Amino acid sequence: MTARGNKGQHGSALVISLVVLTAITLVALVAMQRSSTQIRMISNLQHQHEVSNAARGTLNYVFERMRDNTALQNGMLNQAKSIYRDALDNDQINEEQTNIPSFNPFQEFGTQLTQPSFSSKIIPSSGLTTSFKALPVPSGTSYYLKSAPGCGSACDAIPAAITTSAQSKNNTISVTQQIGILRLVPGGA
Repeated sequence: MTARGNKGQHGSALVISLVVLTAITLVALVAMQRSSTQIRMISNLQHQHEVSNAARGTLNYVFERMRDNTALQNGMLNQAKSIYRDALDNDQINEEQTNIPSFNPFQEFGTQLTQPSFSSKIIPSSGLTTSFKALPVPSGTSYYLKSAPGCGSACDAIPAAITTSAQSKNNTISVTQQIGILRLVPGGA
């Protein structure tokens, strides 16, 4: 009788070891899948940072060039102000001021301003766009600054905005950065 009992136990040990082996295999597969998902998440995050840095870098480049070059700054602000006034005169701007016309500073001022290039696998050369536009001055606003040279009674303000957008090759990542500028012109000119 003892011999028969041992034969039945040998089969159950095989089944139990197969169940344990299957469980270990499933745990290993889940761990591998999670690590590959994490790698894809990190890759997407790096791509998002690369697109964001390209937009921010272009925006900073335009702003610094304007800051360091007074002639370029005056030219861009006057161009934006002229385009804005023409649009107002021709009733091309709605009451909400959401459709203010803008221009590409790299095209209009190409002799003084060259578009930076980025060596990126995910941002095509056409993936960066930059625009410059004048912004409305709130009605009844005058700027009086005693410390500003030449602003005796008031200064005329020229508010403007530089906007840069960057988009990835597959159009899954899109970033827009914007900076505002307020130029005070002495004497209300």
